[in-house]
Amino acid sequence: MAKITSANAWANNEVAYIAWDSDGKIAGCLGFEVTRIYLDAAGNVVKRRDGSDDRVKCAAWVAFKGQRNRDWLPQDTGVWPVQKFSWRDLTLRKRRDRMKRRPDEVTVRYEIRPVGDLQPGMPAVPSNGHETGLVTKRDRQGAPILDAAGKPIKLRGPAYQGKPRPLGYLAPASVTNAVRVTSKRPPFRSAFTNGILAAQWLTNVLAADGVIEANELMEKISDPGDPHRKYLAGDVLPLLHELFARPGSLHLALYELEDAELEQLIVDNKDRVQVILANTGANKAGEWDERNAPARQRLRAALGPRLQDRMFNNNTHIGHNKFVVHRDPAGLPQAVFTGSTNWTSTGVAGQTNNALLVEDAAVAQAFLDYWQRMHDGDPLPKPAPKLSSPMSATQQGAAFRAANQAPTLTALTGSATIQTWFSPNMPQRRKPTGSTPAPVPPDLQEVYRRMRMAKQAVLFLAFYPGQKGVDCMIGEAIDVGLKDPSLIVVGAVSSAQAMPNYVPGKKDPDTDEVLVEGDSPTTFRQGNVEIVRAARIDEKTLLGDLGVEQLTAKGGIGAIIHDKIVVIDPLSPDCSVILGSHNLGYKASYSNDENLLIVSGPRELAAAYAVHVLDVYDHYRFRAIESENKKQGKKGWSGFLDVNDRWQDHYVDGTKGALSRYFAR
Repeated sequence: MAKITSANAWANNEVAYIAWDSDGKIAGCLGFEVTRIYLDAAGNVVKRRDGSDDRVKCAAWVAFKGQRNRDWLPQDTGVWPVQKFSWRDLTLRKRRDRMKRRPDEVTVRYEIRPVGDLQPGMPAVPSNGHETGLVTKRDRQGAPILDAAGKPIKLRGPAYQGKPRPLGYLAPASVTNAVRVTSKRPPFRSAFTNGILAAQWLTNVLAADGVIEANELMEKISDPGDPHRKYLAGDVLPLLHELFARPGSLHLALYELEDAELEQLIVDNKDRVQVILANTGANKAGEWDERNAPARQRLRAALGPRLQDRMFNNNTHIGHNKFVVHRDPAGLPQAVFTGSTNWTSTGVAGQTNNALLVEDAAVAQAFLDYWQRMHDGDPLPKPAPKLSSPMSATQQGAAFRAANQAPTLTALTGSATIQTWFSPNMPQRRKPTGSTPAPVPPDLQEVYRRMRMAKQAVLFLAFYPGQKGVDCMIGEAIDVGLKDPSLIVVGAVSSAQAMPNYVPGKKDPDTDEVLVEGDSPTTFRQGNVEIVRAARIDEKTLLGDLGVEQLTAKGGIGAIIHDKIVVIDPLSPDCSVILGSHNLGYKASYSNDENLLIVSGPRELAAAYAVHVLDVYDHYRFRAIESENKKQGKKGWSGFLDVNDRWQDHYVDGTKGALSRYFAR
């Protein structure tokens, strides 16, 4: 009989990714039971208070065909097994039964065990004790029955509908390596937001009172005391608070500031912070910086001259940084906090984002030097107009651009290095147009060089690097993947306009009326290259018991995936992690204030970022494929688990599972 031949686990501070491989089709296998096991410092299984081993079967919600899980109550993978060769342990930190998070700084390993229909002589999968639960009382049409307060009536009854399917073990468990659930990978602290909003658990949380109000989610994530906000923000906010608690001074460069908690954090430290605050976009009346204006006014009153306005107020340039440099009491730079997370409520709790704290004096000095160049090269015209006025000619100067044209190279422990790049770093104000290809900016030349050197995998997440994937990292990833069919190239993007094969819409230039709607695929697949666009389940009857999901916190407005990450060969000593505020396209390098880190060599950091990419990519990949199927009138997944072993066929013949095989082996 075929068996599991390898199994590995990888983790960051939020999620674990477990992958395994087999030497053939496992006869009768209906999936795999995945169990998380907690270990102590010596590698022994932790004991609970009752003396039992601290073992947790991973939660599962998708039922077998013939069953229903209308109330979206969790079972586990011993009841509804995993019908694939990988698993994202999403409840490693994030509980789904309440808005609480499990602690980090723990060590776990996993057991993967194939299961099938229970037959005589097979060890039975034991009961998990969750055969009943509080379920919604429904009328004959299946609609919830509400109480006098308008809330669904809950009664104890069978946890799911349909006949239970007794399962048995087909083979002993395969055991993974142990992984540490931590943000600490010296000299780095990495954290990721939990802002995947297109999720069934969130829909059910918001609908707990029977209705989802139009602005309900935005109100929750804007309230500093709301548990939903803290849950979705993950460790990013605690990491910022920890940084601000250090003695010394702090130098901030921010694109957006629209969050009560973060504004207060700055005000509470007003005597030891200096802030460069850029502008946001124009409103419909043509007035600029409407979103930042309230925070700018409060900071001006608290900080006085320690706040500098960096206003471009045109559609060519933005001051896109979001970083903090920490200096010790002696004035020496010690650390820098950077990444993709804007200082807004949606940035910390309504999008996927990353944050990286680099505890290195040389890297911190490079950021401080750049901060000082911005401070000394204020683009605000003199005499200063109203901060809300258009400033079409405002741009960064030639000296500032020239100073950004070369990176700072910092050696870390062993052979690891960090290249620190800043933008704009091209002499032209914007990318040249015409028949001749525009020169590739120096920072992107280095990014592309690393991608062309990839031997195993290129993984990425992007917001909007460039329209149609042209003149940006997406086009390069496709080119690299098509030239090397052995290379795994996968990624996810947020903007519909960033997808390859995007067709722009057409508007009447006089009335602004849409004449032809734009068209954007949700998936792009060519050879070994696969790119997906963030999507949601938007039809209640489309996929079994999966209902309509949220996509953004603002009713369809704003970024979904806001990360700007490339991870190259994460399991290799030659790995690279590319991150920062830089959107990984020409515009960022030609026109914007940006920062970009290229970190080479630290596999633990590469694995942490790879797990984040895989989490976001895998989540939206399923939704993107289903959206594309619906758009093309094709039949998609039923929304239920298969009741035979044929689900394995495409994994065994190699047409599926390239990612899981890479991480399993």
